[in-house]
Amino acid sequence: MLGLMWNAFDPDARTLRVTHSVKRLKNRDPDGINKTRIVISELKTRRSRRVLCLTPELIEAIKHHKAVHNKERLKAGADWTEHGLMFPTAFGNPSDPDTFSHLFSRLAKKTGLGHWHPHELRHSGASLMLAQGNPLHVVSEVLGHASIAITKDVYGHLLEGDRRAATEAISGALLGKQPPVAPKVAPKDAEDTGRRSEISRPLTA
Repeated sequence: MLGLMWNAFDPDARTLRVTHSVKRLKNRDPDGINKTRIVISELKTRRSRRVLCLTPELIEAIKHHKAVHNKERLKAGADWTEHGLMFPTAFGNPSDPDTFSHLFSRLAKKTGLGHWHPHELRHSGASLMLAQGNPLHVVSEVLGHASIAITKDVYGHLLEGDRRAATEAISGALLGKQPPVAPKVAPKDAEDTGRRSEISRPLTA
């Protein structure tokens, strides 16, 4: 989230490209004062660089945030450092991931949600998508996992209902416990030969 860029937002196409991340890394400069530094890094893998589809409601929310963002930039004046980030500090610099995490946890507790970490939003989003019947490979692409196997390992337990439903569907089709999937369809004026279509005849064990 902290690495989202304004040039990756396309309201006409209703998409948002995920291209960068903000990280706190060890400062390898021996003359550096701070032990760590905050950097903006480009996502390296094809799966992590992804395109998110936006709803009209999300587009309006981002446009509203853009208006607030522009006011903060004007207020900062010459102190503003432009990085193109959608969620920078009050002076345009990359937001500290640790500070954001602590702030998010405090807000979650204040609203009665308990102790939450920003990363748990991903888990909640993935769980909701799967609960709504979205295919596993689509959820994997949205999350930016390196492979669908990772998504299955993390969220596979949520698919128990789908596996059970698939088994019941196959059982119904083979054992004739459900109506045929492709019933006989014939023109109204077709001659009735007294024989049932092979397609419409339910299978029996």
